Amino acid sequence: MNTDRVVLFFSLILFVWIPSSGANNPTNDMASFSIEGVIDIKPELKAKLSPTDRLVIKLFHPKDGIEMDAKFSIISNFELPLEFRVSPYIVMDGTTRHEKYAIEVFTDKDQDVLGIADGELLGRTAGTVKLGSRDLQIILNFLRK
Repeated sequence: MNTDRVVLFFSLILFVWIPSSGANNPTNDMASFSIEGVIDIKPELKAKLSPTDRLVIKLFHPKDGIEMDAKFSIISNFELPLEFRVSPYIVMDGTTRHEKYAIEVFTDKDQDVLGIADGELLGRTAGTVKLGSRDLQIILNFLRK
């Protein structure tokens, strides 16, 4: 009976200690794994927006012309300017696969993010952006083609 109590006691200690042991670990700081900013639209393209449009934020790592680890965030009801935060996939060891990512933002008129419908708009980062970046500005300033 005493053995059961000792095992229970140590189990409780481990149950409390293990999750809290990583509390000061920098990998638990999710802000360092995200990119934040504002999405806006070129004023002369505002007429192209429709209340039924969805806004798609695509985060990916470009490598040799391939979009690696692409992650899509789809927003059904939005108003611009829109503050955003995106994060890549976190792997099993608590890190990301890459330190820099590109972001494309576009409108979706036909519920098909892989296709392009007439009047869909596009904005993107000029290049890759380091994780942890803040105050990024992405402007919807092109028609998708």
